[in-house]
Amino acid sequence: MRWLPWQKPVFETAIPANCVAGTSKAILVFSKTNGYRHASIEAGVKAIREEARKRGWEVIATENGAYFHEICLKSYKAVVFLSPTGDFLTDDQQRAFEKYIENGGGYAGIHSASDCEYKWEWYGTLLGTRFRNHTFLPYPIPKAEIVTEPGAHPAIDGLPARWSKHDEWYNFHESVRGKPGFQVLLTVDESTYPAFWPKAMRGDHPIAWSRPVGKGRMFYTAIGHNATTYSDPTAMKHIMGGIAWAAGL
Repeated sequence: MRWLPWQKPVFETAIPANCVAGTSKAILVFSKTNGYRHASIEAGVKAIREEARKRGWEVIATENGAYFHEICLKSYKAVVFLSPTGDFLTDDQQRAFEKYIENGGGYAGIHSASDCEYKWEWYGTLLGTRFRNHTFLPYPIPKAEIVTEPGAHPAIDGLPARWSKHDEWYNFHESVRGKPGFQVLLTVDESTYPAFWPKAMRGDHPIAWSRPVGKGRMFYTAIGHNATTYSDPTAMKHIMGGIAWAAGL
């Protein structure tokens, strides 16, 4: 977990007066950082908002954890965790989100959504694994080839079988492949970048996956470290397809 030792978590608890979506096709984009902050967040919010508008969706972007309340959450088809870091939800807010997902809500996690809320056991189970570390050579981010997995899913429909991208390639504590309910969507080819051991996952290296959770759905993708992700048509097709699937839209 990357963190800044002089930063203390800030939690919001007062329910916002305007937290309820105005339409039936709404998603909540949440990008709170109580730690390292990705410079790509603003580009991500803008791109998701623009793509959502084309689809007729409403987008509310916030860094206010108080949105995680039953009154607020029930009006959103999905919640997008856009590169959050640190701990940002109270125990009550965590429980509200758990109920939201298990009762039919959607979750879409992007990049450092796997590198946050380490004390929240349910969240780790939701994801299926956690961020372990990432590559950093050649500095700042290496180019690698992504392999689109066989199968059908809105997050991979129409994607090339192999495509290249610069990113911060995350390694995880374990692969989700083979875990009940999980569908691996993308892997990164470790032979195409300096995936040095012990950082590498040594072979099978999923970087995007999905699964049902109760009556709800979760989608996670590790891409998105750099702002250019959000102007890359292939990457955005993947991200928006995953969000749409999670939201049931």
